[in-house]
Amino acid sequence: MNWLAIVLIVLFVAFSWLMTLSLCRAARLGDEQAARLDTERRAAQQREEERP
Repeated sequence: MNWLAIVLIVLFVAFSWLMTLSLCRAARLGDEQAARLDTERRAAQQREEERP
């Protein structure tokens, strides 16, 4: 019974770490995508302002 409890705790901790890392990665990718879209939006606005 003790071994089963230890294994379950270790699996839970490993799963929690994996979920935390994946959430951090998703947040970072979301920030990068938002920055990329903002840069594209600014470039398009500048092109629009330069047109006669």
